[in-house]
Amino acid sequence: MIEGILGRVPVGDSQSVRLMGVINLSRESFYKGSVAGPHEALSLATAMQEQGADMIDLGAVSTAPGSPPISEAVERERLFPALKDILENLDITISIDTQRSCIAKDALSLGAACINDVSGLSDPHMAASVAEYDASLIIMASSQRAGDLLHLSEIIAVLGERMRAAAQIGVCQEKISVDPGIGKWIPEKTPAHDLAILDGMLRLRALGRPVVAALSRKSFIGERLHKPDPFQRLAGTLAATAIAVYLGAHIVRTHDIAASRETVAMAQAIRGHPAICADEEMEVEVLGYLGQGEDMAENLRRTEVDERGYGSLCKKSSFRILSVRGLSSMEAIIIKQEMLARGGDAAIPKLALRCDPRPEEVLIFGTIHQIAGLVKNLSGQPFRLSRLAARIEEATAMIGSPERYR
Repeated sequence: MIEGILGRVPVGDSQSVRLMGVINLSRESFYKGSVAGPHEALSLATAMQEQGADMIDLGAVSTAPGSPPISEAVERERLFPALKDILENLDITISIDTQRSCIAKDALSLGAACINDVSGLSDPHMAASVAEYDASLIIMASSQRAGDLLHLSEIIAVLGERMRAAAQIGVCQEKISVDPGIGKWIPEKTPAHDLAILDGMLRLRALGRPVVAALSRKSFIGERLHKPDPFQRLAGTLAATAIAVYLGAHIVRTHDIAASRETVAMAQAIRGHPAICADEEMEVEVLGYLGQGEDMAENLRRTEVDERGYGSLCKKSSFRILSVRGLSSMEAIIIKQEMLARGGDAAIPKLALRCDPRPEEVLIFGTIHQIAGLVKNLSGQPFRLSRLAARIEEATAMIGSPERYR
């Protein structure tokens, strides 16, 4: 289960997908519908809260391609009057979109609860500023420039590195969320790059942190739908948002709170709950799966395979990845040995080999056939292993169960 907190708002698998309203205090912003002057921000934030926003993201520097550089003095002049006005009049979590640690520190001291850093912590003091106020942090995937990573493989690697660096400095891991950085941040980034990142968004679950989808009215939508005016991109935005939520987004950053609510709610309903089975001591979660036996049988018939081989081939062609938490070192080692004996595998913590007394997490990789063999053998074992077998069986059975959608 992925769980976290943004300000006072819990976010993650067990929560409703959260809506983050965007207010831009920069007239250079690409979408003028979200631009507000210092004295207009409160009324826009109030409207968003009434429409169902869980939090507000307030920024004073546009990151749209071609935007002019904005000095720290101008960012302060734009940001702080609006921030103070909202904090004094509304009870809502405020995130600050800034790349400067000094701005972040002052905003947090006033009562902002989160920093949204699109530069991926390029300011070496940013994580320390967030840690000092025990605040939440959104890290966008960036290397040398904001949003300059083109492929999910490098996005995941960089986000993992930045998360670990922030945690080492003192940022609470529970308060870190991640953003893959979809959008035309650099000239080399095409709509095809953005679509590929969006299509693979489920891979971000490997980071174990809540995922932010910031897609609202962006250029990849305009280019694919031939809508050069951001005001014409609402329908495309809602379609992309639904996909992002279905693929695991926990927070949707949007200019259109009211229009997004039902789209987000329906996409989350279709996504369902994770396939998890737990008791008071251990938990089994299906992290990933490929193939179902019944579907493969039809493929085998189409290729005219001998029907006598259907049963065995169907079981061998369906792959599962399971996370098992709360095990002892000895139980972890037994699972490793059992899976290797069947041609599968299991990843166990290195400290398990030294009989570390802390509960362990084990990742199991195998086909349905291999995991069924593991379950059968564990069922006859003493101690907690027979209970573990039952949990594995129940978790894997939940993959297609209507219970995940209640």
